[in-house]
Amino acid sequence: MNWLTADWKTFLSPVPAHIALALAALVSGAIIGVDRKKHEKPAGLRTLVLVCLGSAGFTMAGYAFTTSTGDSGRVAAQIVTGIGFLGAGVILHPRGTISGATTAATIWVTASVGMMAGAGYAGAAFGMSLLVRLVLAGSSIYEARLYRKLPQVLVSLDFDPSGGRTRVRLDRVLIDYSLGSVRADWQSVQEGLDRVTLHLRLPRRHFTELLDDLVDIPEVKKVRQQNGAAAAAP
Repeated sequence: MNWLTADWKTFLSPVPAHIALALAALVSGAIIGVDRKKHEKPAGLRTLVLVCLGSAGFTMAGYAFTTSTGDSGRVAAQIVTGIGFLGAGVILHPRGTISGATTAATIWVTASVGMMAGAGYAGAAFGMSLLVRLVLAGSSIYEARLYRKLPQVLVSLDFDPSGGRTRVRLDRVLIDYSLGSVRADWQSVQEGLDRVTLHLRLPRRHFTELLDDLVDIPEVKKVRQQNGAAAAAP
């Protein structure tokens, strides 16, 4: 099947080729984006489709600069630089912590898929997007199975509900650990004090990262493990 390996610009006229390659980039970005959307990641379907489509568009436009005053390779280099800034914005947070590296890497590789499509190799773009989707899905399944084998640790947090706002902030932290490794039981202890008990199956590094994120919330008054030993005190 020649269309899988050939440059589409060689057997299609310019206008149909550009339309077909743009659609190929859109579909390729969607293949990756559906998986991220399913897992409720920050960069979901729309973001990755736009990243892939934009990279393809810039790549196609770059071919117009192959003159004595321009170089199409510089356009590709600027795409890589721009995606680097976008990825940095995903993983850096105001309080200095770093998370979301997988999301940033997904944006980066999706841009490369768009560049493949924009260069004319839609078959390679489709293949790369399917491979990325396989890596993301396979790693999620592997991590979920691995976490289930870890010993369970119970951690309880006493916090000021602040009219329900604190629970929203806690839920926002917990959503980053949504591999089936965290279960939360919420209850009211007394007036002005609620408690959540977390059932955790996490590697030690992720466990300490989660506790660090939780105690950074000012309304959290106490964090302790099941045995009553204080895990942390804000």
